[in-house]
Amino acid sequence: MGRARRSTSDSPSVLLIGPYDPHCGEFTFLAPPLGVWRLAGVLEAAGIETKVFDPNCCREPPQRALERELLSGTWDIVGVSTTGMTLRFDLELAHIVRRVTPEAFIVAGGMEATFRPELMFELGPFDLIVLGEGERPLLDLVARRRAGQPLGGIAGTAERNKDGQIIRMPQRALSRDELRDAIYSTPYDKMPYSAYWERLESAYRIGALPSKAAREAHLAEIRSVRLITLNYCPMGCTFCSSTNFLHEAQGSVASLARLETDECLTMIERIVAAHPRVRTIIFQDDIFVFTQDRRILPLCDEIVAAKRSGRIPPHLQFISTNRIDAMTPQRLTAMKQAGFRVLGFGIENFSPRVLGEFNKGQIHRHIEPVLSVALASGMTPFLDLILSSPHSTLEDVGQTLREAYRWLRQGCEIGMYPYVIPFSGAALARDPKLLPQTYYAHQRVAGTDIAWEQPVKILPIDPIVTDAILRMESSFEAMLGPLEQQVAHLPSRLRSLLWILCSLPIMAERGQYIADESEVWSELYARLPTVRPAAAPIAAATA
Repeated sequence: MGRARRSTSDSPSVLLIGPYDPHCGEFTFLAPPLGVWRLAGVLEAAGIETKVFDPNCCREPPQRALERELLSGTWDIVGVSTTGMTLRFDLELAHIVRRVTPEAFIVAGGMEATFRPELMFELGPFDLIVLGEGERPLLDLVARRRAGQPLGGIAGTAERNKDGQIIRMPQRALSRDELRDAIYSTPYDKMPYSAYWERLESAYRIGALPSKAAREAHLAEIRSVRLITLNYCPMGCTFCSSTNFLHEAQGSVASLARLETDECLTMIERIVAAHPRVRTIIFQDDIFVFTQDRRILPLCDEIVAAKRSGRIPPHLQFISTNRIDAMTPQRLTAMKQAGFRVLGFGIENFSPRVLGEFNKGQIHRHIEPVLSVALASGMTPFLDLILSSPHSTLEDVGQTLREAYRWLRQGCEIGMYPYVIPFSGAALARDPKLLPQTYYAHQRVAGTDIAWEQPVKILPIDPIVTDAILRMESSFEAMLGPLEQQVAHLPSRLRSLLWILCSLPIMAERGQYIADESEVWSELYARLPTVRPAAAPIAAATA
């Protein structure tokens, strides 16, 4: 957005850098960073020269591309978005900014910055940390810069005083109307979705697929655009930090806010106008449908009407993540008619005991009936699963593996993780009793001497379960390499089959039968039509 140019004192320029995921979608969505682009749109709407640098969408090494961008003009303010999973890569880019443009005012934002501003100041070259939503703090920062006023004391930021102490200045979350205006400002017409689609189509080898139906199915999956209609998830799952993000920035419980039905339709129409080749709109809200939801049925009706009238294409499909205990037959039918084809559910685990530990015990009785009705209606449930929790037993792990395999064979898609990741701000990550179960990785910021120990996994208290999980992880990684050499693209649904496959001998040693190994291999290869029939090197990894 915008062209770099020499700034003037009354018109500061802003460069916003998205999270850097060199693993191409392993830690982030393989799509333009939506929050960063929304912030850029708000700044541009206020008359502020703004550009987005997306390190995941460069034709040359991102480090070199960033240097080139920095040297193309004078950037007064540079914002760096951070996440826990990409932090070492985000910090690498921040240090490049400081080296190339030493006079720039560098700001960190995002999840990791909000929950751990002291770590950002310790590891990064930052002048200021944004807490929570960045719209108000950056607008205030630019206004002060224009006026030549001091840049300290901005609400929604953390700063370091002369004594090295971190001073936090909370801000209230955006109101419903402010959230709507920010979403409306998102410049979808300038977001490089086509570039991402081309990368994905190449990875999937779309042209090599054997049938038009297969090509169309993959294009519907690839040519997607993301839309956020909600400010945060209020569910309070103990492994997740999403609920606490705005609370942390505000210093109290933030009010929930989201788009209304007509506003959702407005954004859908804008997305289609900006990207006519789009096949699917993904509602990126952590929760799109609530139990007491008054929006979903009218929204589905409006989508159907918009398709009939030609306001949006009849083939347009949708994906959303929802509370499974909010799904009723009426809602599922309406969503199917509107074009929803994939429904994400944070099942997390099939053990009632583990669900209670995750603060999700209330959903267990809804899993079987909702998944059955969704599948019968022709929609695909996508289940997020965590194999173990701090208090998991081997029986809990076995139950989740068996149920995951059963539902996968019935038509569900599954994303599977072996253990709880200690995301900053999550209840489990903050629990001091779990420190003995928390494992760290030595991280280093490339191009610097900066290093630190980052928490990366919370393993089960039971050493037998921990041993099983770590052996599964080792086997999974050994299997993944050979398979990736044979397969064009390995999405999460196939990785989940690998997790199940590598668990079989390990769980069998402990008396936990999961599935027939030859049957699991058959399921895997049935989903990998481009794989050469050379299972021996891969199978050896499970031995």
